[in-house]
Amino acid sequence: MRFIEVLIMFHPTHLLVSRSRKTPVQLVPSSSGLMLLTETEFQAGTDAAFEMRPRLGIFCKGVPLVGYSLQPLPTPVSVAPASAAGQSR
Repeated sequence: MRFIEVLIMFHPTHLLVSRSRKTPVQLVPSSSGLMLLTETEFQAGTDAAFEMRPRLGIFCKGVPLVGYSLQPLPTPVSVAPASAAGQSR
C-alpha cells in the first residue's frame, strides 16, 4: 500500500525553504526517513519528490539538495474566552 492512501487530509506541519520559495509540506514516515509531501502531490495522489534522510539531509528524487531546510509551522494557540476566565472564582 502506498503511504498516500493512508492519509485522509493534507495537514502541513513544516515549510520546505529554499532561497526563493517556502513550500508547505506534511512529513510522512518512510523506510528511509521522512517523505516531504506537498499539497499538489497529495491532491494528485502521487509519491513525494522530496525526502529527508537521517544524517544525510534533504533529497529530491534521490539527488541531494543544497540550500534547503525545514522550518516548523507555528501552531495556533487556543485562548479561553475572557468571560469564562473571569468567572472561575
